[in-house]
Amino acid sequence: MIQRIQSIYFLLIIGLMVSLLFLPVARIQSVNWTLSVECGITAALALVALFLYKKRKWQITLCYIILGLLLCSYLIVFVDFWYPNQGNSEVFALKVPIVFPLFAIVLDILAILAIRKDEKLVRSLDRLR
Repeated sequence: MIQRIQSIYFLLIIGLMVSLLFLPVARIQSVNWTLSVECGITAALALVALFLYKKRKWQITLCYIILGLLLCSYLIVFVDFWYPNQGNSEVFALKVPIVFPLFAIVLDILAILAIRKDEKLVRSLDRLR
């Protein structure tokens, strides 16, 4: 399971999303629960995808779901953080963890490519039998 490169990608996605739960994304007055829930669901789905190493098609499907959730995290940041505080620059300031979902998107795409490569290899070996 851990010998495959996509397992490392999934572990890094889990680490990024869990750390995003505990690190502040922006300096604001209130806590955003929607982003926390979304990060938790994304980390849980990445953990499930990590253990679906024998079912590559399900793993790819979960990767696309994770990709959609990661893109939604930026939508949540825009709607909940940036848009309401657009004119009030003193209250709102982005922090470094805002790029964590971007790194997770790149890792998710790399995991999809690695899973497809494994699937292609398995199909080619089945054809030789």
